[in-house]
Amino acid sequence: MQRGDVEQNRENGKGGILNKLRHGLTASIFGERDCSSSYEDSRGVGIRIVDLNKSFGDNHVLRNINLEIFPGETFSIIGPSGTGKSVLLKHIVKLQEPDSGHIYIEGDDIFAPRRDAGHDYRYSMVFQSSALFNSLTVGENVGLWLREKRICKESKIRRIIAEKLALVGLEGKEELMTSELSGGMKKRVAIARSLAMNPDLILYDEPTAELDPVTSDELARVIMSLREKVDLTTIIVTHDLNFALYLSDRVAMMSSEGFVEIGAPEQIKASRNPIVRNFIYTTTKGIKGEE
Repeated sequence: MQRGDVEQNRENGKGGILNKLRHGLTASIFGERDCSSSYEDSRGVGIRIVDLNKSFGDNHVLRNINLEIFPGETFSIIGPSGTGKSVLLKHIVKLQEPDSGHIYIEGDDIFAPRRDAGHDYRYSMVFQSSALFNSLTVGENVGLWLREKRICKESKIRRIIAEKLALVGLEGKEELMTSELSGGMKKRVAIARSLAMNPDLILYDEPTAELDPVTSDELARVIMSLREKVDLTTIIVTHDLNFALYLSDRVAMMSSEGFVEIGAPEQIKASRNPIVRNFIYTTTKGIKGEE
């Protein structure tokens, strides 16, 4: 997918000055509104990674990583375990800092010194473990950030919880405890919790881990349906090739040396790169024979 194909889905002016001002306002200013206007507004953001390096001791995990992800794009990073996929994701959300290099989101260097701690976009991350609070109900998990930040009135928060649960196919499950949920349902609650932040960027770390194939397919359909309903940029880190090929606008193959190929799903399947071919063959058993 080209930059213009993605950006044409964004409303005019969503990256402009007025939008940036709205994202900097706090909920208390909007006492008469259901939610702060900064919450109501969202848009997919662009990301550019330049010469990123990260080592842990003698283990050089990220080697001169360069990558651009377009606003509104669904972008998957695939590759074997231990190649730095999740480490890269943690850098994008500032859970880790690079040894060198830069990450720009909407043109701003996220690791540059700031006079203030704010930025004009929101992001959320769906962790491999789902990271739900067992002491809270499904609805309380989904609405936790909204209540902690006092983003909306309580009546609006309840509506948002119901809306986000409906988006992931869990209508009416607000009162269930997380201990009553299957693994697939927990993943969907974690997605609903992330969506409740109305993020501009959502990141998934190995979303199909520990899920059976049927549940993985259900989760893929949930994420796919969100593309049609929510304006955001999506990054998925996964070793599940079929999952990535089904969902993505573009896919990047990562090895211990960095990215070896980036392209649309059909380009990845047709790749002649031996590293890509080997990964495809060992994970899907048969595509290699279709040459």
